Amino acid sequence: KYWNKYVKDHTTIELKDMKGKNITGLPLKPGLVGATNEVALDMSLNNIGYDNNGLDTEGIAVDKNGDFWVCDEYGPFIAKFAPDGTQLAKYAPASGLDEVLKYRIPNRGFEGITITPSGKILASMQSVLDVNGETSKTACFTRIVELDPKTGKTKTYAYPVDVSAYNSPKDCKIGDIYAIDDNTVLVIEQGKLADKTMRNIIYKVDLTNATDITDVKYNGQHLEYAKSAEELNISFAQKEKMIDLRAMGWTAEKAEGLCMTDENTIAVINDNDFGITAKVTDKDNDTAITNYIYDSNIKAYELNGKRADPTITIDKNTESAQLWLFKKNM
Repeated sequence: KYWNKYVKDHTTIELKDMKGKNITGLPLKPGLVGATNEVALDMSLNNIGYDNNGLDTEGIAVDKNGDFWVCDEYGPFIAKFAPDGTQLAKYAPASGLDEVLKYRIPNRGFEGITITPSGKILASMQSVLDVNGETSKTACFTRIVELDPKTGKTKTYAYPVDVSAYNSPKDCKIGDIYAIDDNTVLVIEQGKLADKTMRNIIYKVDLTNATDITDVKYNGQHLEYAKSAEELNISFAQKEKMIDLRAMGWTAEKAEGLCMTDENTIAVINDNDFGITAKVTDKDNDTAITNYIYDSNIKAYELNGKRADPTITIDKNTESAQLWLFKKNM
């Protein structure tokens, strides 16, 4: 009732920390849990600073009490908010969540979040972990985290990555997650395959017999060091293909929103990155924009340790925002 009354009177809910200060999307200072060593710039490429409570929000779910839960790519974090946007709780690696999650690839933290009928929180890592910078090209699974908000206890399940389909395991990305019941979730798996085509598939995933891999090790190391499922004495989550979005005519690169509107209707939305794209022109180099390093203090670019002189432009892309509905007997 409180939620319905609040949203009726408000069109925007601003996220605030426990002291009432607005939370921004700015990155955290280097050295803090969740920092990615990124620098935020304005349109004139000036450094605009940090926010130690900053969130790169990626998923949202509302519980039975009207509070809502948000997952984030920085920490990765899971945060609980009251209907007015005030933060009530925040879970981080080594502070409510398994410390190993700190090894997420930058900007590949929690990508999806959902709440089971019994009230458990499930959050999915976007990609495999890169433990000590050594496992992003070898890990054969990514992680789904379960949090019981009543007890604070967590479990972790291994979602299998079809390593042979991708050039590298890190190319497999989870777009979103949605709980059908306490043990079954829908998962969007996507990414560029080894044959250069795109995969966008919705899987039905059964967690019933999946091993809780929290604190489980492989030869004294984190499980990500194993190169195949056969090397691990654990049970992965079981996945079954439900909808091949590409086969249905889906053309967008990213499917990043997933839910069910009723027992047989699946809704999917894309992420078109605000309808803009960054382009680079460099007469001396032919490489991706992400390979450049920009120093905001001297306003200069580097590429492979050498000064570079690219021209960066922001252009409109042609991909529109899309909402697709699928009828499927479960």
